Amino acid sequence: MNINDFAHVHHSRRYLFELTDEDRMIACATDFWVPHPPGEKIISRIQISMRMSKKTVAPCMLVTAPGGAGKTALIDELKNRNPNFENKLIFVTMHQSPNGYSLRDLILVEMGLGVGRRARQGENLTPMMQHMIKSENIRGIVIDEVHDALTLTDVQQRINLSLLKNLSGSTYGLSVFAFGIPAAAAVLRRDPRLARRYAVHSLTEWKNGAEFRSFVGTYITMLPLKKPTNFKDQNLFLSIMHAGQGITDNIVKILQASAMMAIIDGSERITHRHLDQIDSIMSEFNFALRDAEPDGDEEA
Repeated sequence: MNINDFAHVHHSRRYLFELTDEDRMIACATDFWVPHPPGEKIISRIQISMRMSKKTVAPCMLVTAPGGAGKTALIDELKNRNPNFENKLIFVTMHQSPNGYSLRDLILVEMGLGVGRRARQGENLTPMMQHMIKSENIRGIVIDEVHDALTLTDVQQRINLSLLKNLSGSTYGLSVFAFGIPAAAAVLRRDPRLARRYAVHSLTEWKNGAEFRSFVGTYITMLPLKKPTNFKDQNLFLSIMHAGQGITDNIVKILQASAMMAIIDGSERITHRHLDQIDSIMSEFNFALRDAEPDGDEEA
């Protein structure tokens, strides 16, 4: 078998045909980034913002997204690209704080300053932070699950809102790129200064159209299936959209599960038969679809 015979599969993934069928099937479940306009546009905006160094207040952005809209995948892609960026990002995630660290603590840890006794006792760490920012060429900070920092007690919320203002001010000059559920936007709007400082962009569900078909088509070309899927069948795209409710996480799982079953049943391409049986197929691999979430803006 010549792996270059599979011209319908992206060249970077053809090596997977050297695996056994079982390993090739498991490889279909691997998550990877597929460039698509909404995600690439946000990455581009982040890079442009970090180049605006001579600003009294660094430009900031809040990206809101319901569950499953691809927020985590986008942040992971930012992490992958970060080593190649001229201006560096640091990353903190609010919901991954088993030690009960505050937002400030998490930022200090990611800067390599730790959360020791001096920090706990309120010693002025500003000079150390400024040195780290300058020496490491840090121009931005990505805060995932920012709503966990904004929906606490009134006192904690005020502390975190003040921190978000200070980070982008003249003392530190960091662009803050916060990611969270739609409710986070309502909290920021309560503070007029933050509302003016943060541009709000949303990752929403897919709509059936050229961008959706391009995303699905590109994803399928990354799957190690021996036969090409029929991209001329518009009803196939409609079935994928309907089954996934336009939610990125659902759509990816549907494509992964369908590809895995296509290897098992020998069809080696995604077909309507897989989509018609998608619930039972997904249960075979312990995948579950999520329901679309209501706009959480009112819940803040």
